Amino acid sequence: MAIAGKKVLIVVPPEFQDREYERVRRLLEAQGAKITVASLYPGQVRGEKGLMAKAEVAVSDVKYYDYDGLVFIGGEGARKFFFDDEKVLKLAKDAKYKPMGALSTAVGIFAYAEVLKGKKATGSRNLVRMVEALGAKYTGEPVCVDDKLVTAVGPDDAERFTNAFAETLAK
Repeated sequence: MAIAGKKVLIVVPPEFQDREYERVRRLLEAQGAKITVASLYPGQVRGEKGLMAKAEVAVSDVKYYDYDGLVFIGGEGARKFFFDDEKVLKLAKDAKYKPMGALSTAVGIFAYAEVLKGKKATGSRNLVRMVEALGAKYTGEPVCVDDKLVTAVGPDDAERFTNAFAETLAK
């Protein structure tokens, strides 16, 4: 796949889903993507199981046009910190014409940012009602691709998600 040199922003909440982050990052890097990690603040962020990640940039300082694609990692922190964070929602809304992906609870960010209106999506099963109420058709599939939007149910689907995201990014 032709994603070597593509710039991908991975947005991780405090309390992120370790396996989603680790797998997505590793697989994208293995295909040659240049990864930048963003969170609420620069510095160390901790996964739910203790994995540490270094956020190089604060979401508030991100310029979406500097990246070829964006991935939002789920976990309880996505719900707790990102669902009502104006800067995170604005980033998702502004970048909606680029390849974008979200796993598990991070799909809620897309719903609240109105990125899912009229789209098919999947994600954490506890988001079904909310995602549908905000205009998406919830498919329940492990991974769902609708145009440039890639969503996944959770960490068990991280590899399939990353491959689908890389395909979308390569187009």
